[in-house]
Amino acid sequence: MQITNEIKQRVVDALTAEQAKIGKGSNEYATYIENMLQIPFNKSAYSQIKQPKGYAAIKDATWLKLAKYFNCLVLSDWQTAKTNTYISVQTALELCRENGLWQVLCDIAGIGKSYAANEYAQANKGSVIYVDCSDCQSKSEFILELARQLGIEHTSTYNRLWRDVTDELLLIEKPLLILDEFGDVAESVITLLKGLYNKADMGDKMALGVYFIGADNLKKRLTDGRKKGKQSYAEFWSRFDNKITTLNFNARPDAFRLELRNEIEKIVDINLPAELADKREIIIEKCLMAGGVRSVRKEIALQRKIKSIS
Repeated sequence: MQITNEIKQRVVDALTAEQAKIGKGSNEYATYIENMLQIPFNKSAYSQIKQPKGYAAIKDATWLKLAKYFNCLVLSDWQTAKTNTYISVQTALELCRENGLWQVLCDIAGIGKSYAANEYAQANKGSVIYVDCSDCQSKSEFILELARQLGIEHTSTYNRLWRDVTDELLLIEKPLLILDEFGDVAESVITLLKGLYNKADMGDKMALGVYFIGADNLKKRLTDGRKKGKQSYAEFWSRFDNKITTLNFNARPDAFRLELRNEIEKIVDINLPAELADKREIIIEKCLMAGGVRSVRKEIALQRKIKSIS
């Protein structure tokens, strides 16, 4: 894809804003970005790209990685709707971050859990780390992903790297880990987190909040693991007070459909272009058939494309 100058300027603005937010010097921040994203990036490159004609200091492949990290690729006016899911997840995340709570959320797929969590992470960079566990399922992949996001180089054993990662994590002011798709991780990751809880326990408070997100597979895995006496599961349950939370959608199919329709309508109404007003009901019904809010953006884009062709 083409990395336009508009995207590049958005990246530069995002870099500058994040540097100011986390309080690092230019050289330290450039090294942090280089290690975290595994890209060729130093103080000189960082200085050059801030100039009107300095974009050529780094290659487009590097620009792409930076743009993806800072969510600068989508140049649209898409608006976030304050759905019940969004409000519930964001409220829980704030409570976990402020109070060092560990909480598990298990609910059906496609209702906006990940979107709300991502939005929260983007708004609180520096203290919140979001991990899609489906991309780092093994123990080594999980450790490397956290190290990457913290800007820590892998120079020794994984055990040493995990100590470095957890040391750095607990130095952050009110840190929060968001572990999405947690049902996909290997058993060894659960053992890692059991130990992390112990390390974060300061006696009178927890120095780290963790929010686990998953669907039915995570709930079944945690329940079966404890019931069958699998290693670490009983202790792991105690870390989140032996309670799995949900978003409290009605269990009856007809009632759930009404609640889901309300969620979809909020997203559609805040993002539907005026020229597609006559397609509102079609879009809502198609999203209901898909069983979630995830397809709203796609359906609006599809209707826009059909209208432009016709």
